[in-house]
Amino acid sequence: MDLNVSLAALELLSGFAKIKIPYQAKKLQENLECKLPVKWICDYIVNQCSRPPQFHSKDLHSNIVAAFRCIMTWILEHPYLLRDSECLNTVMEVVELGISGSKSHSKLGDFPQMKGDKECKPASMRVRDAAEAVLTYIMEHVGYFPSPSGQASVSSLLDEENLLCYCNSCEGSTPIEKSAAVHHFKYYVVDNSIIVALLQQPLGNDQDPQPTVTVLMRGPFGRNAWTMQLRHLPRHKSGTKMHPSNPGRPVPMTEHHVRHYVRQRYFPESVNTIHSCKAERSIPSLESLIVDDVAREHEKLLTLVEQQVAFEERVRKTIEAQKPEYPNPKTECRAPEVCQEFETARLFLNHFGFLSLESLKQSLDCPSPSLMALNSSQSGFVSDLEALDAISNRTNDTGFIFYVKSRQKTSQEILANTMSVNNVHPHFLEFLLSLGWPVDVATHPGWTGHVATSWKTTESASSSSAGSDSISLSESIPYDGQKQVLYWSDATAEVAFIVPTLKQNRAESNRTEMEGMLGSGNFDSGSFDGHSYPSPIVDNYEKPRTLSLDLERGPMKDKESPSDSRGRKMGRQSSSFVGYDTKVLIIWLERYEDHLTVPIDNLLIETNTGLEAATVTPRSHEKDVIVIFIHALQNGLFRIKLQGQIGKIAMAIPLVDGMVVSRRVLGTLVRQTALNMCLRKRLENDCYYPPHLRRKLRLQDIVHKYGQSFSEPEFYASLFDNPTS
Repeated sequence: MDLNVSLAALELLSGFAKIKIPYQAKKLQENLECKLPVKWICDYIVNQCSRPPQFHSKDLHSNIVAAFRCIMTWILEHPYLLRDSECLNTVMEVVELGISGSKSHSKLGDFPQMKGDKECKPASMRVRDAAEAVLTYIMEHVGYFPSPSGQASVSSLLDEENLLCYCNSCEGSTPIEKSAAVHHFKYYVVDNSIIVALLQQPLGNDQDPQPTVTVLMRGPFGRNAWTMQLRHLPRHKSGTKMHPSNPGRPVPMTEHHVRHYVRQRYFPESVNTIHSCKAERSIPSLESLIVDDVAREHEKLLTLVEQQVAFEERVRKTIEAQKPEYPNPKTECRAPEVCQEFETARLFLNHFGFLSLESLKQSLDCPSPSLMALNSSQSGFVSDLEALDAISNRTNDTGFIFYVKSRQKTSQEILANTMSVNNVHPHFLEFLLSLGWPVDVATHPGWTGHVATSWKTTESASSSSAGSDSISLSESIPYDGQKQVLYWSDATAEVAFIVPTLKQNRAESNRTEMEGMLGSGNFDSGSFDGHSYPSPIVDNYEKPRTLSLDLERGPMKDKESPSDSRGRKMGRQSSSFVGYDTKVLIIWLERYEDHLTVPIDNLLIETNTGLEAATVTPRSHEKDVIVIFIHALQNGLFRIKLQGQIGKIAMAIPLVDGMVVSRRVLGTLVRQTALNMCLRKRLENDCYYPPHLRRKLRLQDIVHKYGQSFSEPEFYASLFDNPTS
């Protein structure tokens, strides 16, 4: 089948997936109407992958990648499909085929082949990456989009700086910079693919003294924050306090027995009634034997005895007066107090099985251990984390919209049209608001049309009020990328629409800078529109990536990062793996013939996104840019004219050259056509890395630079170190 025909069919099926089905109709037809397209697409992938090796080519793999994306669209728009066991099994088998190159059940009735026994031979790296993306979206985003972060982000908007502001130890204090906040976390790498940051301090909203750990995970598909507590009882049984107070001893009885003080006698009382005899008087008394020479000593001895008796009586009375309470708190056995400080990072790693000896050792299959510590105190660690967070896990595109009045031929005249809403047709303003919703550049966490202001986790100090859905007739069109843009996104892509205007300072600086770059071929990015940002490293597009299989994980050289090694095997230089920047110009024409004289080259100077260094070649020409012309007819319809470089992959649908559409669907069709054109451009580029792969390679660079090689005793000892010490 021709590549363009199959891509158009898949784009059409993706468009059908986005049709909103009423609930009642969905219940009646969901068993067939939506399951059949998914099954057909899966069968198509199986058929293409099973073709003989001599038929495998770049076009074939482009078809398979597009088919996987179509499956992703269907399951994201219709999550209930995965509740059907047959449909889920079909999708998962195709995902397994794309990742490993074969199915566990090759034939019906055969014994399944285990994953460890299979030899991983995918059709190509591009096919494997597309299948991995489908698997991740099934696990993370199906039925969970938009997330609590909103449509502008599929990842958590929390980072180290935000989390530390809500900790008990830092609550109410001055904000902490990220370079200082990082030192409060412990960083580990799991399976060489996920960076785990562990915060042992409980957050301020935690009411119970439970062992709490906050986990910030950075992986190929985004950043996620989790707070975990160790509990021994469910919440509904534990109440407000997990640990009851000490009940103590039972209360003693209040009835006290009467204590009788009895003077002890040496003889019974009846002895005094018995008459004495002479024999009893044979023993003289002590007083009769005292003579003058011993009388003094006897009196002295009696005095000492009397003093001792009086002293003991005073002591007895003092002790009785100071009798301690019952039970004695000094000698009573009590339960220990509840522990309030926990080394929760160690508990978390141990409970999830990461602290076993096998996890800390290298093996032949995996040259790096399953768990590795990172040195967060090394210089450059924070900047590399920020660079990882600046890589979006969705594709991002930009559309630039211009309004051309009749017979205008210069960029100055065209840009001046949007200085006031009185200069444009009301249908143009309606068209703008149908492309997307207005967002504030200063506070928007998604793509804003420029890398310097995109993918933020904290609001700018100069943030203004949220974007309005209406435009005042006395104002200029506000969507120039400085304060507001028009934004649209789904779970897999995001696009920003910008309406450039004629602003003297900005226009002159951008024009001079871009003309110098285009003329000299030097694309070292520094500052655009007054914003400074790190320079992306340019990818090398000389060699294709279509059939390369970098599946061995041998030991790496000391001075060779994983991305450098993979880049050379893929025919690329070391890079920061920036995305493929595709610009779409949307030009509104009052006179149809003006599409021949629109100065595309001059308008390109106003289309800076910060990604030009990776994609723009010296002296970019208008034939390299996708242009959608819109001409308003007198009958209320709109004529479409498409212009751009036509290679193997022709223009995308739903709009085609010469089509006439209604005002009702104009914005939706233009947006979808722009997205499909950008997707086709990426399919045509051999060396394009999908977003999750760019994040994965950047993450492996961080592991290579900051990984700490500990022996088992050293690693266990490091678990007891305080990260802030």
